[in-house]
Amino acid sequence: MVATINLTLTNRDMVSYFNNWTANFGYEGNGAFSPSFAAATQWSAGNTEGTTNTGVIMNGNFAYVPPGGFTGSVNNLQFGTDLNGSVLTGYSLASTGLTVQLGDAPNATFTGAIYSLSHGGSFTGITSASGNAQPGLYDYFGEVGTVQNGTTLADTLYSFDGNDTLNGGAGRDRFIFDRDIDGALSSTIGNDTVTGFTAGANGDYLIFALQSTAFDTFAEVYAASSQVGANTVIDLGSLGEITLANVTRTNLVAGNFEFVA
Repeated sequence: MVATINLTLTNRDMVSYFNNWTANFGYEGNGAFSPSFAAATQWSAGNTEGTTNTGVIMNGNFAYVPPGGFTGSVNNLQFGTDLNGSVLTGYSLASTGLTVQLGDAPNATFTGAIYSLSHGGSFTGITSASGNAQPGLYDYFGEVGTVQNGTTLADTLYSFDGNDTLNGGAGRDRFIFDRDIDGALSSTIGNDTVTGFTAGANGDYLIFALQSTAFDTFAEVYAASSQVGANTVIDLGSLGEITLANVTRTNLVAGNFEFVA
C-alpha cells in the first residue's frame, strides 16, 4: 500500500517540515518499544525532556525480531515535538506536525528507514556503525509510492521515484519533480498523477530540477505533452510520465513552469 501524507494548514511543505524536524531531533539510539519489542503497539525515538525536541512515534501491532527487522503491521508514523511517556504507559507527542499513514506490513527498506530516523533523524539514509548502508524514509516512499493531500492554501508537494498522486487542492500549489530528493539521483520519476492543478495565469506551478529531466524551457515541456481524454500527459521518456488530471493542454502557459538548478 502507498504512504499517505495529509498536509496541514500549519505544515504545507512536507520536505521543509521534515528538514526542520531533523535539525531539532538531537537523538541517537535505537528507540523504545511499548509494551515490548516482541509484541509492540508503539515504537518511539527522541528525547523525552524539553519542549523544543522533536520525536517520532510508530503505531500498529508489530514486533522487532533481531537482526531481521520488523514484522506485523504498522498503521502510521507521527512526527512532532516534545515526546512524552514511557515503555509502561505508552508514548505521545505534545504537538503532532505531520502523520504518515502506512497500513502495510513493514519490509527491509522500512526497517532500514526506521534505523536512519532514530540515528540522527535522517530521511535520506545513513551508514550504520557496522558500515552497512541503510535506506531512508524517502527511499521507502519511492518504493511504495505516495498520496499527498494538500490544503485550502498554497502547498508544496513532491514527486519521489515511485508512482505518486499529488492532490493540490485550492491555493497556488507547487509540484516539485527532483530525482535527487532522496539524496541520490534516482533512475526514475515514476508515473505520477497531479490533481487539482490550475493552468493559466495565476495558476499552479510544476517545478523541474534541471538535473532531473531533459526540460529547461516551457517549449520543451509543451512539445513532450499531449491531450489524452480530459487529461494532459507529459512524457518523461524512460523516467516516467506526469498526468495532469482534468487539465486542457492548450490552457498551459509558461508561467505554470519553473526550472531550477
